[in-house]
Amino acid sequence: MLTNFNSIIAEAKKRKGNRIVVAGAEGKAVLEALKIAHEDGVVEPVLVGNRNKIETIAKEVEFDLKDIKIYNMDNEQDTAEKAVELVHSVDADGLMKGKVSTPVLLKAVLDKRFDLRTERLLSHIAILEIPAYHKFLLVTDGGMVIQPTLEQKVGIIKNAAEVMQKLGIEKPKVAVLAAIEKVNPDMPETEDAKILTEMANRGELGNVEVEGPLAVDIALSPEAARLKGVKSRISGDADIFLVPNIACGNIFAKGVWYLANAKIGGLVVGAKKSIILLSRSDDAETKLNSIALGVVTS
Repeated sequence: MLTNFNSIIAEAKKRKGNRIVVAGAEGKAVLEALKIAHEDGVVEPVLVGNRNKIETIAKEVEFDLKDIKIYNMDNEQDTAEKAVELVHSVDADGLMKGKVSTPVLLKAVLDKRFDLRTERLLSHIAILEIPAYHKFLLVTDGGMVIQPTLEQKVGIIKNAAEVMQKLGIEKPKVAVLAAIEKVNPDMPETEDAKILTEMANRGELGNVEVEGPLAVDIALSPEAARLKGVKSRISGDADIFLVPNIACGNIFAKGVWYLANAKIGGLVVGAKKSIILLSRSDDAETKLNSIALGVVTS
């Protein structure tokens, strides 16, 4: 079982020859992370973007590009489309978002010409390594599906469970979060949580244990569950937090990252290859974490 990003990076190093196509590689933090990943044998990057800018920044961060393939593109749309096309033509293991906007990149990902899409829902997962928590915590979906329907939540759970299973969690525990632990018709997420729990109990969601609705204190603390009189099988040991909407997921993950000294990595899953989707404000360490995560879960 992989329980921290050091172990994920170590595992990625064992898998020689991993190739990642980077859409918009002309970013300092992007190239700093790729330099480390390349020198450590984590990935062989293929760079797409403005060649002059890429080469200038590479010199600043002392990244030797002599063995790195660069595809020169003049604008964001062409960069995104070329990168997605290359994922197949160079048999890459994944796609990484660099200095291109998320909507432009995802439009290319969804383009049927490039054959990256599957029948599965695309959803975002954020893996958090938190000093105060005893294992990884996956938060979903804080970056892709804005206001998921019940059907979409099924897909989000299945995507997240597959990622955790690749990290060594055979039967991930899913906390379906809400503000309260009881079903309330005025809070649709609580009704969805009850249905999802029943579906999981019938084996309809795969090899996962699902419980909800759960307030976040119950999900994190057995003592909080005891004090509230809530019986929970997963309290204090959840692997996955399924949030009600994109705002909750984004706020929670970024808040924990900044305030709790956590490490984080993010991916879009559900496509044929891993999509390393990052915030423009992410530092080189976070980008490296996401690159290694993409390799291990590809």
